[in-house]
Amino acid sequence: MRKVLLLFLLVPGMVCAQVVYENFESGLTGDWLLTGGDRWEADSLFVINGKLSLHHSFDNSDSGCDQIGIGINGLQPAFSDTKWKFKIRHAYNPSSSNNWSFFLLSDEAPPGMIPGGTVSGFALGVNLSGYDDTLRLWKLTEGRASVVLSTSLNWQNNIGIDSVLALTVKRNTDGHWQVFIADTQDNQVLIGEGNDSDLYYAGWAGIMFEYSSSQDRKLWIDDVIIEGHIEADTQPPIVDTAYFSGNKTLILEFNESLADPPGRQCCTLMPGNMNPDEIIREGESYLLRFEQSLANKTYYELHISNVCDLWSNCCDTIIDSIPLVIPGRDDIIISEVMFDPEPPAGLPDAEYIELYNTSGFDLNISGLKIITGTDEYLLPAFRFEQDTYVLITNEIDAELFMGYGRTIYPDRRFSLNNTVDMILLRDQESEFIHGLEYNIKWYKNQLKQYGGWALEMIDYDYPLAGRSNWTESKDRSGGTPGRINSVNSFNPDLENPALINIYPVTDRHVHLAFSETMDPEAMDPRSWSVQDIGLTEAESADPLFRSINIELADSLKRGIIYEINSLNDVSDVAGNSLVIKDNRFGLPLVTEARDILFNEIMFDPLPGGAEFIEFYNNSGKIADMSDLFIVTYDEEKSDTGTICWLSDECRCLMPGDYYVITDDREAIINQCINCDEDRIFEPGSLPSLPDKGGSLLLFNRNLILIDRMDYSEEMHSAMLSVTCGISLERISTDIPATDRSNWRSASGNSGYATPGIINSVAEGPEDIGSKGAMSLSSGKISPDNDGFEDYLRILVTSASDQNILTVLVFNDMGYPVRTLADKLASGSSSLIIWDGCDDRGNPVREGIYIICSTIVPAGRLPVLVKKVCTVVYY
Repeated sequence: MRKVLLLFLLVPGMVCAQVVYENFESGLTGDWLLTGGDRWEADSLFVINGKLSLHHSFDNSDSGCDQIGIGINGLQPAFSDTKWKFKIRHAYNPSSSNNWSFFLLSDEAPPGMIPGGTVSGFALGVNLSGYDDTLRLWKLTEGRASVVLSTSLNWQNNIGIDSVLALTVKRNTDGHWQVFIADTQDNQVLIGEGNDSDLYYAGWAGIMFEYSSSQDRKLWIDDVIIEGHIEADTQPPIVDTAYFSGNKTLILEFNESLADPPGRQCCTLMPGNMNPDEIIREGESYLLRFEQSLANKTYYELHISNVCDLWSNCCDTIIDSIPLVIPGRDDIIISEVMFDPEPPAGLPDAEYIELYNTSGFDLNISGLKIITGTDEYLLPAFRFEQDTYVLITNEIDAELFMGYGRTIYPDRRFSLNNTVDMILLRDQESEFIHGLEYNIKWYKNQLKQYGGWALEMIDYDYPLAGRSNWTESKDRSGGTPGRINSVNSFNPDLENPALINIYPVTDRHVHLAFSETMDPEAMDPRSWSVQDIGLTEAESADPLFRSINIELADSLKRGIIYEINSLNDVSDVAGNSLVIKDNRFGLPLVTEARDILFNEIMFDPLPGGAEFIEFYNNSGKIADMSDLFIVTYDEEKSDTGTICWLSDECRCLMPGDYYVITDDREAIINQCINCDEDRIFEPGSLPSLPDKGGSLLLFNRNLILIDRMDYSEEMHSAMLSVTCGISLERISTDIPATDRSNWRSASGNSGYATPGIINSVAEGPEDIGSKGAMSLSSGKISPDNDGFEDYLRILVTSASDQNILTVLVFNDMGYPVRTLADKLASGSSSLIIWDGCDDRGNPVREGIYIICSTIVPAGRLPVLVKKVCTVVYY
């Protein structure tokens, strides 16, 4: 039997106090709302008091969690002291999977009375969280439980499975809570107290019972009493929240329970005069679903009529300016990243990612995901006001950012790489919204690279411009989380994107890579053409849309160099047109010895510079540079160093082209006045290049030795007093790289290095004539390292392919000054280099010199040839 007693009290501001008393003697009335059907009954099995008690009576073959509750709409604990009383028996020792909680106040109906959901309120119970069997009062905030007070009562030790316990909970208007038990004389004994002044909508009270499969039907409740101040509800229900979830669903939440779900004709959406096709209740929310997709980024108006609460108060209202905004590309941007917070410059010692709402609308976010590397993290639902910031950090660090604006944390802990990492922002359908791939090299101030300083976006209008639109924070604290960036300024993207790699993945599929994020038009196969071959499909191959894969209608053929061209005005997202400097590609062939050659090396760069190694495709083949690797070689120990691959991605090197590897591409471009930056790459690592010298071996994946070079600082020109910052260049591709005379210091006119272009000392086909037994590249030599006639090339030819060759240099007095070849076994032709130095490595003086070659063909008499050369210094 449920009784309602009204007591008029002489308390200022209080209208009345109401006592709700339920002893279940009249059975389970319709006032009680059950979950899962008939899982609760008022029966006489092991009754607590009187003839009937509330009993969990469902025999469940599985574990479960069942709730039952009663509406207490209008209860106002803020206006007067409030008291809850009930008797309970739990016939099984509690555990993490066998426990109960009495929800004193709940803003959700019984189905929502569970921790981890969205319920807010207060509950008295055992093991709502944890498993130490202590009776506690809990506060739940959107499903998250925290302890208000712990009593001195351990249920298993002090109560057991046979005893009935009478409990009383009191709360005064200041938020002071007390818990009492009745002793054998029915005296109230205080067992715990605490303070929490928070209050939530008091719509329901009820019981949650969690049990394992064999421990159901072991909970009884009786004599439930709730005393407090209740104001009569004469107000119609009000829509607390109205927001769109997708382009077909509008979600409504009212400030109180409704008698019935709204009818379809009770809700009209404008513009369009549309009624929902169905209305579904989910918890305390109502989902208005429309068959037709609604327009995105549009404000709608909802007319509601004849929607009533439990006390027959009905509303007739209009909710205007409900935005339907499904965040698309760049509507939410990542505007700041702190990936290395140690040592802190002034901010909390914690990683964070800052988001900014650029959409122009307030957004109700649900299902948003952050992706770093291969890991995906789900963000909580939240409201994101336009032109505001939200910080993402880990839950353990969230309190550190109090005072920095709104902070949220994902469903599990994330970690950002301290050097390079990709961060993606995707919606619940995994559609791209924004992202970046940051790099520690984006810092212009090297001192800020080592921790404590955030990277900030410069201009929010160009969120996908990449490196040119990011730099380190200028704020003294190390960053500006939750506020406008310290580097914020006008920084338009005016740089043309470039096609930086073309590679055939198969004979029917070609991969195109770009220098920055491209406009979606680049993904259209009609935007591209390959000579005499049609295209059937194109799709993005990169999360940031910096590469695509195109499918060809016909197969490519080996040995043919193809060209690809853009048919439309393909551009980046800022509208800058694509630049294609090299459109050649083809199916690569397996490399063999001397196909790819060492061609230039910088092993002792200037401060702030970088080492590099240049290669030259000496064959008529298309080579895949990811198929090749280099190692250092210690001849004394017969030991090789760490493998260093020439490319971490498939890349074509066309016949006659150059390819440079370094660990700092930007440093090479900045310091070398003569270079081709499109031929310079950072594969990830370089072998160790000692300044004194060393040996390098080039292999393919089949472990075929392709080329070898030996270098030494002594190979530099003797005319140079300082060799730091000067590269060694190969003179001839016909002479082995192990021949020290085939290397020369890069000329001063070239800037002392020529990465990616023809060497300043390289011989041309016109340098040496083909007549006579010995030919000189010039009649004079000027070995001053100015790039002009710095060395003499001597070509000795013979009709025989088996010869013994000796080449000497004499001064005008007839004395020998240099031995260039001493009884060298040679073929039909030999190319000898004289660098203008004597046998001791010192430059010879100006004057006339005689080049004398003696060639002894097999079985024949020696042939002596002399030529004159003048040494001059300009």
